[in-house]
Amino acid sequence: MTSGAQATPMPGSPAVGVTVVAVEGAPSLAPLIHDLTREVLDVTVASLDLLDSAAISDRQVMLCWIPPGMPSGFFERVVAWSEQHQPRPGLIGCAPGGGPTDCEAALAAGFDDFVAGACSTRELAARVRAIHRRVHWPGLRRPGRLRYGGLVLNTDGHELWLEGRSITLTGTELSVLRSLMRAQGRTLSRAELLDHAWGEGNLEISERAVDNVILRLRRKIGKSGLIQTVRGVGFRLADD
Repeated sequence: MTSGAQATPMPGSPAVGVTVVAVEGAPSLAPLIHDLTREVLDVTVASLDLLDSAAISDRQVMLCWIPPGMPSGFFERVVAWSEQHQPRPGLIGCAPGGGPTDCEAALAAGFDDFVAGACSTRELAARVRAIHRRVHWPGLRRPGRLRYGGLVLNTDGHELWLEGRSITLTGTELSVLRSLMRAQGRTLSRAELLDHAWGEGNLEISERAVDNVILRLRRKIGKSGLIQTVRGVGFRLADD
């Protein structure tokens, strides 16, 4: 992890608050904390015990500093913890010795971003700020609600309403469902949904990650047949 010149925040903008949680086996945390602080981030450190706490975190972003090869259950546990908080903290993971498999497991579980392998502190800080903007700055997203049939999606609050029931979504789930709702029943390919959820040109993520997000959405929605698979093409919402 290397650092460049110290970043300059926007005038009047407070530092983004980020909690760094280091998992046993990850590289030393001290250089990371020093460099992230130089990048004008408000950094705190916590142990994995944080995930067992019912206390509400005031941190806007959580950065998990992990060794490679973490089981998918770890990422799902972190996502489940984040969904208990409003506003939900953005989630980013970093495995300096990891690879595409680690990246795909985290994103499929619901992380907002993940970095595997070598990464400069400046890039990591930029990713933290980008997550903060997506999750916590409603003015940078299209405001309001989307409706399709019985679905009502609050695009500011990561919340879905179906037949009077509230369903909390991760950032990735929100992006995928929003794309399907805007398509108004038209089939979207896995490649299209991949671009909408993780950005164009993200070659580290396979289309299998889209299937995992669709699976999670189906489980959360709990309404059979609402998200339909179009064999050999992709996915669509059932006709209203």
